[in-house]
Amino acid sequence: MTPRIRAPSRKLEQFEELVYEYSNGTYDKDVKWDIDTRACNLRFESATRGPPARVSFLFKVSPGMCNLFGSLHGGCAATLIDNLSTTILMGVSKPGYFSIGGVSRNLRVTYLRPVPLDTEARLVCEVVQVGRRLAFLKAEISRVDNGDLCIVGEHEKVNTDPSTGRKL
Repeated sequence: MTPRIRAPSRKLEQFEELVYEYSNGTYDKDVKWDIDTRACNLRFESATRGPPARVSFLFKVSPGMCNLFGSLHGGCAATLIDNLSTTILMGVSKPGYFSIGGVSRNLRVTYLRPVPLDTEARLVCEVVQVGRRLAFLKAEISRVDNGDLCIVGEHEKVNTDPSTGRKL
């Protein structure tokens, strides 16, 4: 299977490889998210176990991602944040605790400034807190050319893993 998100040319560390596989959907052949990752040239940049655990992606705003004003559509930004922030959560998971990603409880996205068509952007997702039942993640989308912070996301997840009977 051809990866949907390109990896950097350097060799990935073990933790980065795990998060990269989650972000590409290669951990489960039957589950795919449907943003056209080739059109926006979505690329995995790096991941660190932390603390805080963090993952970074690069992408270029393509026409299919834009609203009528020619900038990144809010729904597209929210979808990117939803899906890609979950990859770092899965990277730090363990059996019984978010190993299948959980479900969104709340996704709050604040739009500070537009991300215009053809702009190279960076999406950084970070694990703020993980408990037995709930996780709190944050995400930021910024412009690569000038570092301007454009979009901020807060993502709450609920654990849906079957109980393992073990404590954290």
